[in-house]
Amino acid sequence: MVVLPIGSITPALAPAAVTPAVGARGSEGFADTLARAVSQVNDLQLEARDTAVALAAGAPLDSAKAFVAIEQANVSFQFALQVRNKLLEAYQEIMRMTV
Repeated sequence: MVVLPIGSITPALAPAAVTPAVGARGSEGFADTLARAVSQVNDLQLEARDTAVALAAGAPLDSAKAFVAIEQANVSFQFALQVRNKLLEAYQEIMRMTV
């Protein structure tokens, strides 16, 4: 049996390379990130609504693309709802803490 010496463990990434994506953009805060995410969900909802209305009106659309747009809006809304629920649970947990 051969015993190999164990050298020092070096990190895969240098500490300077491990920075959050927000830091790369400047001073974007949590509120800005949340507002941007809600805006993107709203844009998908509006696009899905327009696609559904056009499809119902008989416009020459690919029905598969219309259903994909509607489902994409639905999934993004469900995800946003779950994020909201988790944030609310975290807030309630913090409020229950005793100082």
